[in-house]
Amino acid sequence: MKRFFRFSNQQTELHWRALLRACLLQVLIVVTPAAIASQYSPPGLYDVEHLTLDNGMDVIFKQRSGAHTLSVRLWVGVGMQDFECEHQETPHFLEHLLFTGTSRYSEAELEHLVADHGGSWNAYTGNEETVYQMDIYSRYPDLAINTLYEILTDSIISDENVETSRDIIHREVGGKPSKIRQWFRLRGFGVNGTEKAVLKLLPGVDYVCEGLRTADHITRQDIIDTYDRYYVPENMALIVVGDFEREPIMELIKNTFGRIQVTPSPERVLPSPGVAEDYEQETGTLSPLLSNDAVIGVMYAIPGFWSEDIFPLMIIEHYLDFKLGEEIRIKRGLSYSPGVWRETLSKFGLISIYADVNIDDIEETMGVIRSEIKKLVDESMDSELLEKSKMKILLQNVQGYESNSQFADYYASDYVYFKEKGNFQDVEAKIEAVTPEDIARVADKYLSLHKGVVIYETPTLTTTQFYVLMTIIVVILLSLVLYLYLKSRSPTRPRS
Repeated sequence: MKRFFRFSNQQTELHWRALLRACLLQVLIVVTPAAIASQYSPPGLYDVEHLTLDNGMDVIFKQRSGAHTLSVRLWVGVGMQDFECEHQETPHFLEHLLFTGTSRYSEAELEHLVADHGGSWNAYTGNEETVYQMDIYSRYPDLAINTLYEILTDSIISDENVETSRDIIHREVGGKPSKIRQWFRLRGFGVNGTEKAVLKLLPGVDYVCEGLRTADHITRQDIIDTYDRYYVPENMALIVVGDFEREPIMELIKNTFGRIQVTPSPERVLPSPGVAEDYEQETGTLSPLLSNDAVIGVMYAIPGFWSEDIFPLMIIEHYLDFKLGEEIRIKRGLSYSPGVWRETLSKFGLISIYADVNIDDIEETMGVIRSEIKKLVDESMDSELLEKSKMKILLQNVQGYESNSQFADYYASDYVYFKEKGNFQDVEAKIEAVTPEDIARVADKYLSLHKGVVIYETPTLTTTQFYVLMTIIVVILLSLVLYLYLKSRSPTRPRS
């Protein structure tokens, strides 16, 4: 029996209004990320699906059917800044060991398995995260997910694999440092001016180590302890981008990564620098030892990526990079590759304005660098120049995220923000919102000349000086040999 309800006209109107509001709200929930995105944002970049597995592991989906590829990233919340200098290579060490073979496959067999299915894989350990990468033909999502799960949960961390990986890590960092070299390094010899500037600007943070970074002190137990502490579901995220069917891949993820045992997430305390007290200029000590050129510049401490000041600093970085190229390279021919380098971590960052120069051109080039920085701080940037600078960044960003792999890399690099805020920040909209007043405030706050460390990376000897010195040494040695020879040939006088 059907039951009919009778509404008054007012009740009917209220009912439909409520229904319409609910429908509009649902539509806004679905379209908001794409609708509010900047016109310069790569299409769909910020529109992702997010869910959390029962064990606490985050999964981020982005379906893109334009290419028959699948890109998977496994993000782990551990990096070199989680450790003091002596053990900073531990997460890097562990990353290498997860590629050395499982109970089913050797390292070579794993390589063939991925390559035979049109795939490639890699990993990197950063300052605050470790990321495992897999790009493969989209018909093999099961191979991508299963392989990453297998190396994560079944890699053999044997004593033999540990020693093999130790040698590889030493080669990656420039060779195993000898005790003599380490002794000299700890006493300041062989330390370049840039490293000294970082130590001044970031007191209390092991971003640059006084000694040489090495894997010598890291044991197999250290590596296992790191795995047990950091490789837990709530401290990991799986990112899947590309051509895939949602339900089958979701089921696959639940049957692999979803089965990892729940373990308490580590309480990470990433280092935060103290206040710099010394801004005196720095030069290298026997570093570089021999060259005809120098690298000069100014380095500043800046805030971490949580600060809204980062967006004006991004524009300043691009502006000064272009301006130095124009003034130092194009107009004066003083440098081949002047520029600006910026590094931003969660709690701190650095920006360096530099130029490679001939030794005879050091003072002129440094004068130009100082002049451009002072001009920016004192006069800021007019609206027209600001808009041009913003446009360069925005147009580059549009071109920077075209492949599934590039999308996946972006999500991995910005995952910390997503985890904290629940969304990926619209970088393009933040850049568009920067005003001349923001530029003036940020330039004055961070880039005044008295807040930077001037760096002179000048060689201990030029090649000419080296050859002159060698010539003098050879002449002295030859003279000494000749003297000894003549002395040995001279007759011995008899004693009276």
